[in-house]
Amino acid sequence: MNTKKLALSAVLIFGTAHAATDSVVAYTLTEGEDIQTVAGNYDLTVEQILVTNGMETDEITVGTVIYIPPLHATGYFNPETGVYTVAAGDDLYEIARRFGTTVAALEAVNELSGDTIAAGQTLQIPD
Repeated sequence: MNTKKLALSAVLIFGTAHAATDSVVAYTLTEGEDIQTVAGNYDLTVEQILVTNGMETDEITVGTVIYIPPLHATGYFNPETGVYTVAAGDDLYEIARRFGTTVAALEAVNELSGDTIAAGQTLQIPD
């Protein structure tokens, strides 16, 4: 059996482990998974996924689409509106990097006059 077939067989048998990402990922929950499993696969806490998705409980059903936050994200991002709620410790540079944009673009879209932001503040993430 060649290496590619062996690797594919391993993936089909054992599933895949997902790495944390630099951008938001839409993830559909499949049979046998729960939010704890998904969080572990992405090297996140359940709390990070709950906050990102605006959820109060970790009880979700198969077929539910949840959003996996970017690497090191701490605030809440609503993918439907494109609005990010700033968390303590966030700065514009890291937010821009997480969402694949620039500080200048964030400042322009949000009509910011400087790079100072505060926890709880909302920012529109440019397309």
